[in-house]
Amino acid sequence: MNRSFALAIAPAALLTLALSACADNTSGSSASGEDGPLTVTATDSGCEVSAASAPSGAVTFSIENTGTVANEFEVLAEDKLQIISEKENIGPGTTTDLTTSLPEGTYYTACKPNMVGDFVGLAEFTVTPGEEVEVSDDVKALQDDAVTKYTGYIKDQVGALVTATEEFADAYTSGDTATARRLFPLARMHYERIEPTAEAFGLEEAGDLDTALDIRVQDVAADAGSSVSDPDVLADWHGWHRIEADLFTPEDSPFTFADDAERQAEADALVENTQVLYDFVFGERTNADGKPFAVTLEDIANGAGGLMEEVALSKIVGEEETFSHTDLYDFQANVEGAQVAYANVAPIVEQKDPDLDASITEQFADIEDLLKAQQDGSGSGDEPSYPSYADVAAVQKNAGETPDDSSYTDVQRQFSDAVNGLSEALSKVAAVVLE
Repeated sequence: MNRSFALAIAPAALLTLALSACADNTSGSSASGEDGPLTVTATDSGCEVSAASAPSGAVTFSIENTGTVANEFEVLAEDKLQIISEKENIGPGTTTDLTTSLPEGTYYTACKPNMVGDFVGLAEFTVTPGEEVEVSDDVKALQDDAVTKYTGYIKDQVGALVTATEEFADAYTSGDTATARRLFPLARMHYERIEPTAEAFGLEEAGDLDTALDIRVQDVAADAGSSVSDPDVLADWHGWHRIEADLFTPEDSPFTFADDAERQAEADALVENTQVLYDFVFGERTNADGKPFAVTLEDIANGAGGLMEEVALSKIVGEEETFSHTDLYDFQANVEGAQVAYANVAPIVEQKDPDLDASITEQFADIEDLLKAQQDGSGSGDEPSYPSYADVAAVQKNAGETPDDSSYTDVQRQFSDAVNGLSEALSKVAAVVLE
């Protein structure tokens, strides 16, 4: 499960405002605001924002986690349910920025320690009218083109995901273990490239579809305050990673299913929920709050950085694919998804900040080289093929202890340094694109 950023499911009015590029607000913009970004202090029990209001437009929050556990910061709609924008996986002692485009209205800010449970520090946040500015025709055309192309990319990946998931589920339930293990990381690549779409969509509340599809047992256990092998935790755990645990652990493992009927039920649910995601993206159903799927310029601008942050914060240590160790496939998918997201706003960045664009382009190429160096050449056709991540890195195994950076291998450290550098560069994109 990504837990890195959410793709806003926005009404037409919000989409229009995001594309019309209101002027920077002078209280919250890190791009040109006189007072700099709004500061947020996240703790284990609170969430203090330096101001309770800001003018409409691009608002930047500088979030410092002074607590003892990872935290997330969210900007919620007036109903306190819809996630307008968020920054997840903010580690203890770290500071990160979130830039979001907010139209005039009433919102709420809040934090969520450990990224589970109830919000803390929920507070009203008012966005007042900001100064509107004219957007040149060429920039407006670039904005419209970015949204159109990225929406098409999401649809393409979701369509491929449906087919790949069905093929994987057939192999898994038929007992063809070798084929199922080969198809597992390949099918998931389609999901990893566009996971924020699922993270934002809810059958009953925002994010519950991603929970049904992709939650990790570590998150279920943390929410329950129990161990990863607790039978009650395992009973509440579903989706890709539940099947991964059954498929890649020995028969006597606590993570395997009791029988083929349980395997069939889990596979059926995975296919069904993937179809729900498809229906949502293609307009066959709406979000839990009745809103249809829509992409904003902000989603794209923040999306590239969010996908790389996911690699930096959880995939580097093998937490995502803790049973199969197919993390390098996820690395590639996250990089590809980030590249597509960035490519759609790159013409805007190149026009406004050519040095930033050149730096990001170079860093993407460096990470591509690192990935190519790990491919073992055993894939067929266009399929990538990577060794077990456990062969090249210090990783978390079977949802156990997470290695610290002092135990990183040389390969792991190279990836970590490259991903962290690119994440930092991509974090500046939203402020440039939305200004």
